[in-house]
Amino acid sequence: MNKKIYLIQPTYRDNSGQLLKGKKLYVLSLALPALSAVVPEEWGKEFCYEYYDEINFDSTASVIGISSMGYEIFRAIEIAKEFRKRGKTVIFGGFQPHVSKDFVLDHCDSVIHGNPGKPAMERILRDIQNHDTKKEYFCGIDLNYKIDYPVFDTSKVFFTPVLFSVGCRNNCDFCVVGSIYKGRYRLRKIKIVLEELDYLHRFTRNIAVVDTNFYNNRYYLVKICRSMIDRNYKFVWGAQSTIDIGDDLEILALLKKAGCKVLFIGLETIEQANLDEVHKNYSAESYKKKIGNIHRAGIKIAGFFIYGLDGDTKATSEQMAKYVIDNKIALPMLNVLVPNPGTKIYEKLNREGRVLMKDERDFLKNNPAYNSSFNICFYTPRNLTPREVEDGFLDVLRRLSGWYQIIRRSVSKNISLTLFLLYMNWLFRKEYYVLKRSKQQRDILTKDGKKGLQVI
Repeated sequence: MNKKIYLIQPTYRDNSGQLLKGKKLYVLSLALPALSAVVPEEWGKEFCYEYYDEINFDSTASVIGISSMGYEIFRAIEIAKEFRKRGKTVIFGGFQPHVSKDFVLDHCDSVIHGNPGKPAMERILRDIQNHDTKKEYFCGIDLNYKIDYPVFDTSKVFFTPVLFSVGCRNNCDFCVVGSIYKGRYRLRKIKIVLEELDYLHRFTRNIAVVDTNFYNNRYYLVKICRSMIDRNYKFVWGAQSTIDIGDDLEILALLKKAGCKVLFIGLETIEQANLDEVHKNYSAESYKKKIGNIHRAGIKIAGFFIYGLDGDTKATSEQMAKYVIDNKIALPMLNVLVPNPGTKIYEKLNREGRVLMKDERDFLKNNPAYNSSFNICFYTPRNLTPREVEDGFLDVLRRLSGWYQIIRRSVSKNISLTLFLLYMNWLFRKEYYVLKRSKQQRDILTKDGKKGLQVI
């Protein structure tokens, strides 16, 4: 067997069936450089980020490794089928194959669960060589090695991804990460993280910490920040955190000094009843003070919000938009609630007969553009109809997509950050119109009679 592996990060198809392609993204998965680092030295390697490049179906690699984080899983299956026709061994990894293994196992030779380190990858490839490939490998979490950053072209992303930890100490009902890690997390060795930052500092000044929650361990974060300050890095960076970081004035000061410019925070909802319902253990009333502390530290906030929770009403769209404006959220990131199979909220809604998906895979076909919001209501909320959720969601986007609001949200003292926020908020505006057209098309298709079909 030829000792060569081809690692692929698929793109996906839009509503018209076209593969989504481009030249640059604001951030990208670390899966391929992380996997590259654990492939045995005697194995050759080939890589493809399909968003940028064409897949080499004539590759001489004997093993094809495909990583999928979400809705690109359907394109991953297309790719797997083609390579298997050519006699290749295909292995899947990433969040989505883990959650959706029942419908991917028929299309690959093996599903890899977890984050394989060098010993696990050696075992997997040895089994493949010996024609003894297992249908599933459970690898746990092993990320204490240097990520193979030379694989990564930093010119093709606005922010180069960096990883401190995986998992989250919270276990919210709606969260896929919570369904996988169940309130647990693993920290990477600080020495390894700093070696990676030393390397990246030679090539870029813009990085993004891609941890689900980099505030999992306060002591660890303090050490990281102080080390970044001592090394006099010139990074402009952001990270994802829980809102309770807003009470930690020492951490906020360290983050600012270390170059952190924006925090991506899962606020989710402004209603306490909603927070309680999904077991997100924070006080909605305390948000304003925490947000103020973050702003006073000189750090912008990108806020994640979920629309269509059981406590939401017809008034929620106006209230949510007003909340974003009043609290100076620099980048609103909104989604209709998606009851992902495997999460506790899916189990609850399914148990109550409120899931409307004909197939659990439907939710993966929800996005008409790369990194766009989930915008289809696949469940029956308590106070709204699914149609009212979709209409209300678009109304929030409409209220926040005017040029005045975009410019107001984007201006900062840092030119790079201002340009980034302008770009992201412009995408927010563009996405509103894409989603609006997409919904109009769906509405036409669902009309009865020939009249609706004739319009199409």
